[in-house]
Amino acid sequence: MRTLATRGNAGRVAFAAIALSSLLSGCASHDPAVHPRLRKTAAVAATRAFEKPSFKAGFFVGSHGWHTSIIVPRDSVPKEAWPRGVLDRTFGDCRYLEAGWGDRTFYMAPRPNVSTAFDAIFLPGACVLHIVGLDPPLESAFAWTGFVRMPCTAVELRNVCNAIGATFAVDAYELGPGLYGRISRFYPANGRYYFANTCNNWTARIMRAGGFAADVGPAGTWSAGA
Repeated sequence: MRTLATRGNAGRVAFAAIALSSLLSGCASHDPAVHPRLRKTAAVAATRAFEKPSFKAGFFVGSHGWHTSIIVPRDSVPKEAWPRGVLDRTFGDCRYLEAGWGDRTFYMAPRPNVSTAFDAIFLPGACVLHIVGLDPPLESAFAWTGFVRMPCTAVELRNVCNAIGATFAVDAYELGPGLYGRISRFYPANGRYYFANTCNNWTARIMRAGGFAADVGPAGTWSAGA
């Protein structure tokens, strides 16, 4: 099984980032302790865990360099929240589900390049959700990138799952195999991707459903608060 670190997408994005500068750039370090997408998020998560020890539920924010995602326990997803068949038929034996949102053409391109990256950033286009089934330990999947556990209440976790579910397009169907993992699929998604509404903005919106005051500023600056 290919891990997230070896799936090849990071290298493809890095190539596009050279041409598009900070609009698609990420930090060279893959250490979650210093990664700009996760550094503040990890600090906020630690603070909440200390202040709210009763919060036994939780979701995860994953990092792929420039790209972030949300990971939830499969059993926490209400069956009515996601399209029929996703939970039981396709990902029925997976412990965790990772959701990432992005431009359909760029995300699904076999060989994305500067042209597809430029179109994704400057020409608002259709989007997809990339759903990946993951098994423990998550550390093996994110060995070279990183993830942070976000403690929350059971209600907030349900809200996170519902927010991801609301991103699926109506009557969403499998568009094709995903990029990595034991099993992954692309699905049509709501929204339009462009420089002011990237995958990281989507992640921030989902985090807010989980009770975190997350936001993405100019050039992808990441911030999160409890």
